[in-house]
Amino acid sequence: MPRVNGAELDDPACRNAALELAREGIGGFILFGGDIESTPRRLAELQTAAPVPLLISSDVERGLGQQLAGGTRFPSQRAIASAIDRRSKKDEALLLRMLDAVRIETRAAGIHAVFSPVMDVNNNPDNPIICTRAFGDEPEIVEWFGRRYIRRLQLPAKDGSLDLLACAKHYPGHGDTDQDSHSVLPVIRADRARLNRVELPPFREAVKAGVGMVMVAHLSVPALDPDKPVTFSKKTVTALLREGMEFNGLIVSDALDMGAIANTSSPAEIAVGALHAGMDVLLHPRDARETIDAVVRAVEEGRITRERIRESVTRIMTAKTRLGLFATPLNPPLARGEGKGGAPRKIDYAKHRELARELGGKAVKVVSSGKKALPFDAAKGIAGFVLDDDSGKDIGAVFLTELMQRAASFSGATLTPASVFSPEHAKAALDAAGAVAIAIFSKVSASKGSSGISPVLKAAADELVRMARSGGKRSAVISFDSPYILDQFRDADVRIAGYDRMAEIQTAAAEMLMDARKGK
Repeated sequence: MPRVNGAELDDPACRNAALELAREGIGGFILFGGDIESTPRRLAELQTAAPVPLLISSDVERGLGQQLAGGTRFPSQRAIASAIDRRSKKDEALLLRMLDAVRIETRAAGIHAVFSPVMDVNNNPDNPIICTRAFGDEPEIVEWFGRRYIRRLQLPAKDGSLDLLACAKHYPGHGDTDQDSHSVLPVIRADRARLNRVELPPFREAVKAGVGMVMVAHLSVPALDPDKPVTFSKKTVTALLREGMEFNGLIVSDALDMGAIANTSSPAEIAVGALHAGMDVLLHPRDARETIDAVVRAVEEGRITRERIRESVTRIMTAKTRLGLFATPLNPPLARGEGKGGAPRKIDYAKHRELARELGGKAVKVVSSGKKALPFDAAKGIAGFVLDDDSGKDIGAVFLTELMQRAASFSGATLTPASVFSPEHAKAALDAAGAVAIAIFSKVSASKGSSGISPVLKAAADELVRMARSGGKRSAVISFDSPYILDQFRDADVRIAGYDRMAEIQTAAAEMLMDARKGK
């Protein structure tokens, strides 16, 4: 299952390369990027060229809008867990409506397999790649949300067919590490008892919930196999997951070009080792044909049996049958819920965006607050500082604009790791305001290596909090990415976790600071 870039499928050379792989019998593609207008048409062209229907997959942990322009972008899994009160039937219904929207939009785009939900327990605050992608740092929370994601994304039709296959990842648990497997091979040093208590239960629950796929992480877990990384470990993949947990769905590797294994093994060694461990799908190889040739050679040389290949092929064909890929027209991509005369069902993207706004508004939480610290007095004005750890474009602009609209006066600045912090400018801003709001943006992304805040920005934030306190002004620190960053700012009067940087959450945070109704 190699990569295909949706935005490049309009380019004849890129499209022809994908079409050639489809004609040759590739099993499917993992889709990155594109838009909801052209990408579904291009995927349909690939399907038409394929002798066997393609299984199209994508990372849509935060909804189709995470990949395709025009799709709805929902909050991160950690933000969803913050927004939804598990004791509230009303909140649970809201969660299910969101998952319905994800399912409908994603299948309409021509995607059949979603690499969601993340079932990792993020029990290491310094985790650079899971963090807010996980539902939380307790197994029970991860299990509760994971079950609902799986069952709703895989909601069967009356005839038993599915729109989507969900995927529990990253088995056996990527939460307790401070390293990123996109770059290096992380080591999970927990003993077997701890793994059985924390990391493994969410995956057992996912299997019980009927998840269609499980993604295997590139990790070293000595308690499960002291000799091999999980990717190549038959003990961990076949003996524990396939046989021990009685999982009969698809086992898919994490991307085979990731540094955790690609830095030390050749593409051929990776492909053969992963298949030997028990993978059914080889995801995102550096070169699809080189990977296929390596597998063929391994079979011809007797290192992999034909029966082993047939087992995976049978599972893959079963999954494609469950998705109706052999029985229903693939163009238009969404066959279920058609309108009158066979026309594709019209998707109410505006309604879905309203769902995203509601969830975003509910996600923002006050982690700690002094007595009567909120709301800030709008009449006294506010100084707003954005600390952008990623030096992005217009980061935090929504938050600053919302503050500006709610306060009688506003001053502030955006700081990056390369900025020179000016105490004079900060003092002038604080002198003209009744409070200071410090918004921290430090995204969780592949190969970045950290989800924390750089030392230079940490020092600037500390100085802003100190200056506010010495001047008798209130201070608030808001993290729009990792909530664990807030542990470094216990001297602030207010600490707020957003769990996601989407515009709706920035707006909600500004309302919480300045609006008496939101601040209660």
